Amino acid sequence: MGYTVKVDADTCISTGNCVRGAPAAFAFNEDDVSQPQPAADEIPSEKLVQVARGCPVGAIHLFAEDGQEVDPWQ
Repeated sequence: MGYTVKVDADTCISTGNCVRGAPAAFAFNEDDVSQPQPAADEIPSEKLVQVARGCPVGAIHLFAEDGQEVDPWQ
């Protein structure tokens, strides 16, 4: 099972790296802010880590099943 994904809307600068990197997992909302999609929880963890690393401002946060935040750089 993959990670739970959250995007900090206040930090997101809408580069679209996440939408291009995992279109089933991310989409822009009406404010052009990235938003995780229901399928994000089904994306392989390795792919989500790669996408989180590609966010230039660190707006994508990943959480393990136990609720602990995962550092994509570890």
